[in-house]
Amino acid sequence: MSEITRFPLCWPNSVARTAPHARSHPNFDERSIAESVKHALAEINRLNNRRWDYDDESVIISTNVRPTLAGVPASNQTQPTDSGVAIYFNLHFQRGGKYHDRPVVLTCDKWIKVCDNIRAIAKDIEAQRARQRWGCTNVEQAFRGYTAIPEKCGGPSWWVLFELPSTASKEQIKDRFRELAKSAHPDKGGDEDEWNILQEAYNQAMAA
Repeated sequence: MSEITRFPLCWPNSVARTAPHARSHPNFDERSIAESVKHALAEINRLNNRRWDYDDESVIISTNVRPTLAGVPASNQTQPTDSGVAIYFNLHFQRGGKYHDRPVVLTCDKWIKVCDNIRAIAKDIEAQRARQRWGCTNVEQAFRGYTAIPEKCGGPSWWVLFELPSTASKEQIKDRFRELAKSAHPDKGGDEDEWNILQEAYNQAMAA
């Protein structure tokens, strides 16, 4: 597995990316990176039935913003081209009378600014917690659909891998994939892992 880094962004390869031209501004009020990080960490602690200010060392907030000495994204930096955020942590839940920990990662790159993507993840956790209060689900069930710690992360986005603009047409993507496949396919002497990455990138590009 690729090392999960706080900087640069370590995005799970199995999660599709939002193309830069498709990103926008959210309809919730903007907060600083520091405020958004505080919100996200507090929501993770509440989710895991801990005090909001508990120091959970399992949490890694991965972005393209250089971290502070405390290991969280620093404020007052130039907005990176890739504003994506991936937050890795251990989900703490009870099942069969025993407590368990399951590593998960939550991602967001829908918004133009890093602070907004961090806050969106915090709000998503907050919404999942609200569902539990109605008694129709539990923590494990609510987060079952979220990505577990990936086998590989930190790979390039499909448009970077294909050396195309993120606004490329489906036909341009298909043509570029066929061109790359001529040398990347294992039957043509290519590496199997690289071929799998290329296929995944193609699937994500066509689904975008």
